[in-house]
Parts: sequence; structure tokens; C-alpha cells
Amino acid sequence: MPMTFALTAAEKACVQAILRGYADDPNAMAMREFVQHGCISTYEHCMRVACTSFWLNRRLNLHADECSLVRGAFLHDFFLYDWHKAKHITHWHGFKHPLIARINADVIFRLNDTERDIIQSHMWPLTIHLIPSTREAAIVCVADKLCSAQETLWERRAAQ
Repeated sequence: MPMTFALTAAEKACVQAILRGYADDPNAMAMREFVQHGCISTYEHCMRVACTSFWLNRRLNLHADECSLVRGAFLHDFFLYDWHKAKHITHWHGFKHPLIARINADVIFRLNDTERDIIQSHMWPLTIHLIPSTREAAIVCVADKLCSAQETLWERRAAQ
């Protein structure tokens, strides 16, 4: 059963405004070349996590900082390689990519502490030592699990 976290037109415009300079950056656009889950690109997955995080924050009145939330969510998988083909990383991708993504994003976009926390802790509880320490990081952690389940279970089955 697919989940729907549809944003209004005004909310979509707000997310786009927050991501101006991020989602259209050439480095971010490169994520369109990497497969994340099934036939979903890393770029599309990251955009879905950003929108789902925004939706959860608004609908559940969680009062997170929307700019940090959306930017951190969009950059949470900013590892910039195809993890299906990276033989030297593949076995440990789940554990390594949050820190790789955080370093990449910090170099290119100069993150704030909340955005760093979002990116490096989004794989919790797999990365047991990297626990979300901000409200924003906890929201993105949940949104990432929801989007990953959607992409891996329902969308992959629908394509078969």
C-alpha cells in the first residue's frame, strides 16, 4: 500500500525556494545519474525525503527549522557515487555513506550543525553510534525510512 505525503502548491513552492542553489547545483544534479532504489535516482529519492520531511513537520506540528530540515533532507545521500557499482564500498555503504555525504555536502554547501546532524545520523539505528540529536534529524530519519520502503517495496513491485 503506497504512502502519500502530497504537498500543496504553496508548500511545493516553499520547498523549491529553500532548495534554490542546492537542488540546481551541478554537484547535486549529478545525483540524477546514480540509482538509489529500483529505478529511482538518488536525486529523486533525496527530493522525496525533503518533501516528506516538510510534510511531516507541517502536518504533525513538529516546529522544526524548515530551512535546515529541507536542506539536510535533500543532502542526506549526497555521497556522489553509484553504490551498486562501488565494489570497494558496497559491503559497507550503509555504514559509510552518511559521513561521506556529510563531508561532501559540508565542503560544497557549508552546512550548519543541524544539517550536519541530519546527514550523518539519517541511517540510525543501523549506524548505532550516530543517533539523531536534533528534532530535524529525527524527522529526516523517519522520512528516509518511509521513502525507502515506498521505493523498495511498493514501487519495485509495481514495476515488475
